[in-house]
Amino acid sequence: MDYVSAKRWRRWVWLVALGLITPVIARVARADDDLVVGVCRWEPGERPDANLEDQTDRWSSIAISPSTGKYACSCEWTSRDNATRQAREKCDAKDAKAVVLCCNGWCAIALGKHEEGKDWEWGVGWGPDRQSAEKYALEGAQDRKIADAKVVFSINAREMRTGGAIAFSKSTNKWGWSTGGGRSAPYKAMQNCKETDAKIIAQEVDCWMALALGDETGAYGLGHAGNRADAETIALKECNSRTKNAKIAVSFCTNGVEH
Repeated sequence: MDYVSAKRWRRWVWLVALGLITPVIARVARADDDLVVGVCRWEPGERPDANLEDQTDRWSSIAISPSTGKYACSCEWTSRDNATRQAREKCDAKDAKAVVLCCNGWCAIALGKHEEGKDWEWGVGWGPDRQSAEKYALEGAQDRKIADAKVVFSINAREMRTGGAIAFSKSTNKWGWSTGGGRSAPYKAMQNCKETDAKIIAQEVDCWMALALGDETGAYGLGHAGNRADAETIALKECNSRTKNAKIAVSFCTNGVEH
């Protein structure tokens, strides 16, 4: 976003803050048919002594595949086009499309009960904080009469693309996982496993990770992908090649907040 565009957006956000276009916010934040775009004020970037990081707008996006229900996200992109493109690519589905995009704030998506033979439906929202984005996403789903709707994922545009780690004990089948930057993820994963013979068996960045376990102690399967469904499928396939009755023990995204 160039300086002029950013200035116009911030002026628009000020009108929002003053309550002059509040009805428009509620309407746009809950619209789900097309790509919903939101821009939030990033106050640190407006200060005279702001550094380059704070002066740069950041974008996040969430995409979904209507036919499969797979959803994926992106964050920390300086280009809105790159944010939506990566979210779509992570879905890894022909019909994947970005459904919400936010600058400097939060995106959220809500899903409900899926009817067999029909496309998935959703509600999306954006806002300056997680609570607002999730509130609008849930309201959007409820407006569309989606049964048992609940927020499944939210992400901050300015969140760093971090990593995740899984620790595993072959002698007990106990595991632990964590997310974070640098060495924090593997360190916390080992702590969460709480077994003396635990080892880090997976460490990835900016993706979904999954661990599957089966009947045989010490046998496991790992998967990582741009979305949860694919990560779990990979983990189950690998685990079933080593033992029987594979089931997902844990799956998580290294970024964002899942429910």
